[in-house]
Amino acid sequence: MIKFLKKNSGYFAMLLAIIGFGAGPPFVTLALKEFYIIDLLAVRFFIAFLLMVIFCFLMRVDISIKQVGLKPFLMGLLNPFLVTLSFHVGLLLTSPVNGVAIISTLPLIQPFVARIFLKEQIEIKVIIGAFITVIGTYLLLTSQSNSGAGNYLGDLIIFLGILCASTNEVIGRRFMQTKVNQLSVNTFQYFTGFVLSFLILFIIWPNSSFEYTYHLEFTPSVMAALTLSFITFASYLFYNYALRRVPIGRISLMYPLTGPIGATSAWIVIDSEITLKIFISLGIILLGTITPYINKK
Repeated sequence: MIKFLKKNSGYFAMLLAIIGFGAGPPFVTLALKEFYIIDLLAVRFFIAFLLMVIFCFLMRVDISIKQVGLKPFLMGLLNPFLVTLSFHVGLLLTSPVNGVAIISTLPLIQPFVARIFLKEQIEIKVIIGAFITVIGTYLLLTSQSNSGAGNYLGDLIIFLGILCASTNEVIGRRFMQTKVNQLSVNTFQYFTGFVLSFLILFIIWPNSSFEYTYHLEFTPSVMAALTLSFITFASYLFYNYALRRVPIGRISLMYPLTGPIGATSAWIVIDSEITLKIFISLGIILLGTITPYINKK
């Protein structure tokens, strides 16, 4: 049993990361009922960065800039900072179900991003998968918009965040397979998000919603913000661990699970309506996103 767990540790790590990615959007929606966007970003990244520094200290990891170089700062700008910012803004407008559905399309976006940055060829299976995914996404987003739960502008903003996530994955895919320590990379990713969010909070957008005595009360929104901080810390830790141990094609096959996980989380956390049409749409998206990876080693 121990041998099996060790052999497949990368897959278990990616599954835990996917659960975090899928479960996060409903907590964002709940937290934003009391927090401003930048406040929530600052809280999430500060706690995640603090946890990461403590973890590195316990593991005796060298987190000097000399050890990792400057690439983690670029990765931190793209993901988690810009990705998280886009999700916070988008989820003010649209449904968390829409958010996790758009996350599910990330594997399909990657070949097009890789074509731009790495000049990789786009296979016919990717085109077929894209067509299927567009149908499923259209059905979901239009049904949510017609019911008043969704918003096309919010969906677009989240989609732009997913483009940042895909670009980050193309950059980090090879970097994380080098001898660089993943804990150091995670630390500087969180550090970048922490610094940028606090610069915005205190210099560019100083209208904070923090009332310290009020936020010491553990309201549902405060608990959601704290939960998000731990989700941020754990999800990217597991994700970078998986990048070193699991082929990128296998990782891509797991992303569509964010749809049903996120829909279930939205139902549990904020009592979102889950209809048969939503799950059919998520199923079509899942089919479309895995099509390019069928029979692919």
